[in-house]
Amino acid sequence: MEFELHPNLQKKIFLKDLALCTMLLEDNKHYPWIILVPKRAHKRHLIDLSPDDQTQLLCELNFVQKLLLEKFQPKQINVAAIGNKTPQLHIHVIARFENDPAWPGCVWDHKDKMPYSQKEKESIIKKLLFPSL
Repeated sequence: MEFELHPNLQKKIFLKDLALCTMLLEDNKHYPWIILVPKRAHKRHLIDLSPDDQTQLLCELNFVQKLLLEKFQPKQINVAAIGNKTPQLHIHVIARFENDPAWPGCVWDHKDKMPYSQKEKESIIKKLLFPSL
């Protein structure tokens, strides 16, 4: 079977395809929040990936963390592979700030999601797609 995004992930904002992962943006302006989805069918856990894919995922995860650090200067980067509601393997990479509405707690505990306006969405996409790394 061919790789296909889970319906929950299809609702995210597509940014670009990397060598292994599809790079998505969570539509929540409280946090610069990227989701990496390895383009492999039927994978739920990191250990389901081949050793080569695990290495590539780590490279792409490092790229995204550096991108968020450079572009947003957050206090912290949160990285999580949870999958309780969306069983397809995906990695959340979230820039966190001391003044964000969930700080210092977990972003999933903060229910006040604020989607980007069209102008904000265009701005953050441009910022993320044209890195100077």
